[in-house]
Amino acid sequence: MKSTTVASAFLGTILVFIAGSGSAADKADARKVDIGKGEYEQKCTICHGPLGKGDGAYSVMLKKHATDLTTLSKKNGGVFPFARVFETIEGTHELKAHGTRDMPIWGKEYRSSKYYDDYLHDPESDRSYFARSRILALTEYIYRLQAK
Repeated sequence: MKSTTVASAFLGTILVFIAGSGSAADKADARKVDIGKGEYEQKCTICHGPLGKGDGAYSVMLKKHATDLTTLSKKNGGVFPFARVFETIEGTHELKAHGTRDMPIWGKEYRSSKYYDDYLHDPESDRSYFARSRILALTEYIYRLQAK
C-alpha cells in the first residue's frame, strides 16, 4: 500500500510541477516536460532515427533493419498496436521465430538502480511502477510519430 502512495505522490508532484511551471502560456509551453520524447531521444533515436523512420546512425550495423516506427498503425489496419509496442519495449513481447533481438529490453534497464535511483530516492517505492510509467510515456510518444 505504501508503494502505491509513494508512486501517486511522485506522479502528483510531476503534474504539479508541469502545471505550475510558468505564469504565461508561452512560458508554460517552453517549460513543458515531454517525458516520452526525452526517453525516445535518449534510447531510440540512435537506431530508429530522430523521426522514427528506422534511419538512425546505428541502424546500418543491425542484423535486421530498425523498424520504421511511423508506420506501425498503417501496418496494423489503422490502429496503433499500443500493447505490442509497450511489451516490445518492456521485453515481454518477443518473437522467438525471429531469433535474438537486437533491441534492448528497457523494462529491465528501468528497474535497475542506475535509472531508478536517479529519479526516486525512496528505497521502498515500487520499481516496476517506475519502469511502466517510463515505458508508457515512450509508447505514447511513438504513437504521436504515426504517419497520418
